[in-house]
Amino acid sequence: MTLAGVRGPRVAAALVPGAFLAANALSYALLLAAAHRMPAAAYGELSSLLGLLLVATIPMLALQTVAARRVAVDGGEAGIVAGTVRIGLAATGAILLASPALAAFLHLHDVVGVVMVAATALPLGVIGAASGLAQGRRQYRRLALLLLVGTGGRSLGGVVAVLLFGTPDATLAGIAVGTVAAAAGIALDRARTRPPQDGAAARGVVVEAAHAAHAHGLFLLLTSMDVLLARHALPSAQAGVYAVGAVATRAALWLPQSVLLLLFASLAQQHSRRAAGRRATAVVLGSALLAVAGTALLGPLVVGAIGGARYHELDPVVWLWTLLGALLAILQLAVLAGLARGSRRRAALLWAVLGGYLVVVVGVGGVDTPRRLVLALVGVVGVAAVVSLWLVLREPAALATAVADDTAAGDDTAADDDTAADDDTADTRDAASR
Repeated sequence: MTLAGVRGPRVAAALVPGAFLAANALSYALLLAAAHRMPAAAYGELSSLLGLLLVATIPMLALQTVAARRVAVDGGEAGIVAGTVRIGLAATGAILLASPALAAFLHLHDVVGVVMVAATALPLGVIGAASGLAQGRRQYRRLALLLLVGTGGRSLGGVVAVLLFGTPDATLAGIAVGTVAAAAGIALDRARTRPPQDGAAARGVVVEAAHAAHAHGLFLLLTSMDVLLARHALPSAQAGVYAVGAVATRAALWLPQSVLLLLFASLAQQHSRRAAGRRATAVVLGSALLAVAGTALLGPLVVGAIGGARYHELDPVVWLWTLLGALLAILQLAVLAGLARGSRRRAALLWAVLGGYLVVVVGVGGVDTPRRLVLALVGVVGVAAVVSLWLVLREPAALATAVADDTAAGDDTAADDDTAADDDTADTRDAASR
């Protein structure tokens, strides 16, 4: 096994974290360009539309999860294209129907920005499904390229629009153009393979994607809930202090993401999921230790980089926000491992944490400073993180033993199937099992 838990080349696997960082750098470039180019009111409008765009990515994440699991388990992709089209059109229609209400709720002067968000739903689904197929087949060069073209392309379109026009609606239009262009290129590339279509399989994809969307949507809500609760429980100035600390939470949460992308296929396969769960746990715990220790040692430097001299009251305690993000990353690992196995139950963990948040903040109260609030939230997520580790590591030894005799033969069969299905691309030759 390689470091990524697969037998593909290390170099190909190493491209994914690089592409992940580059794509996220473009996303941050969009925010920075908008912050410098737009007045405060316009930037606030753009932020609300980008929040809506984040919600619109949930079907994309769900389709990526479903496609990766299905091709990792049985190598087939029947129904994925048709299912992607159905989900994408449904998401587009839902946003368009809700656009007047959304524009009013967000205090927008028209529905143009919301319509631009709707225009991204189907192409985002195409990007997600294609990324999932590459992820499940361990075609890591292709996955890295899709990360750059998909996530990076839409952010680049937004950056260009910000620099040229400097308005929220134009920025969303640029994002939509970049997303559509990326999806069109992916669709044209995939068209030559003509994957098999099956109505029943497509319905299965839609049902499974709905459950995955439930889990992904809950987790996205959970990653924003602490800031919303800070706004509810703290005075405005103190809520702003909490929000600065929350930047460290986000960084710690997303630090191990690219490695989890690499391990998802192994988490889905019965013969490798136990070892993959251990590797994933080691990666998440290792990144958590480094992030928390680094933040504790370099608190003033971290706070200065995030918010400047105005927030140096966070210097000795900013590591608590990093710890919260690290615990959320452990929770996310358990949910992703469950989705890889086809389990629909682990979303209950997310509901439990959300309920715990509300109980300690709204019910119990007493969280009248940023430090007290983050400590309360760390306590809630800490309990869930312990349960999460047990769920990821509890793969019965008997199951591993039962499949051990079949592993070598199964690996050879999988290698033959992957090579036969994909020997027309150099990416697959690099990523297929030998």
